[in-house]
Amino acid sequence: MSAKSALPESVIIMLTQEIRTMDELLQFMNGLYDKHGSRLWYRGQEDAAGTLIPSIQRSKRRLNVERYITNDFYIRARQITENPPAKHNYAAWVSLMQHYGLPTRMLDWSESPLIAAFFATETYRATESLDACVWVLAPDLLNEREGFGRCIYPIDADTTQEMLLPAFKHNHHNPELVDRILACSSTENNLRMYSQHANFTVHNSLRHLEDICQDNMLYKIIIPGSRKEYFIKSLRAFGITESFVYPDLEHISSDLRDQYGI
Repeated sequence: MSAKSALPESVIIMLTQEIRTMDELLQFMNGLYDKHGSRLWYRGQEDAAGTLIPSIQRSKRRLNVERYITNDFYIRARQITENPPAKHNYAAWVSLMQHYGLPTRMLDWSESPLIAAFFATETYRATESLDACVWVLAPDLLNEREGFGRCIYPIDADTTQEMLLPAFKHNHHNPELVDRILACSSTENNLRMYSQHANFTVHNSLRHLEDICQDNMLYKIIIPGSRKEYFIKSLRAFGITESFVYPDLEHISSDLRDQYGI
């Protein structure tokens, strides 16, 4: 009997690979492309020890105030935004909150492994002691496992809107969508989301994504902390700079300071 078959069925075996160079990253990704095709999503995290749970679920206090946050943001944002989303466009409101750093029940993913590697290593000066990671997700297989079929829903689809409704209203749950995680694609007219090839998982569940995905659905690429600076400099050579990922004047200025050593 093999070691894998001797494990309890509840144990998830996830392929984890440490990489130290861009060549190793590309070779690993080529292997996954051969297996899955091009529909893979990536998420970079500066600390490889972190889990795949959305920011609103990272403390009990946050969970308890989720509806207060969403409704207060809605009230204040409508007063100062020229073209705010429609009142019941919950997906657009949560996307806006996510964009401006408020905790939500969504996790960000990118269609680009290079963008994910940038997010994993951009804080290398402050986090050199921490190994980083890039998570790789097969979103269609996740949706199939969660009962949605293999279709990738747009974030403004009716099902996604229903998934987000409990973030705004008390005791408003579709029982078929309770304890579910859904992979969905961004449709917002937002330059930063477009540059980052953004997609999301919506979490109506407290389960960790890495605890429910089967071995062909989720992979973890470890980037040693000592190699973070190498990766961020290599990514710059590929044009993956701060101003590419964050297309605004602040990050254009940051790129120019790095370029000219000032």
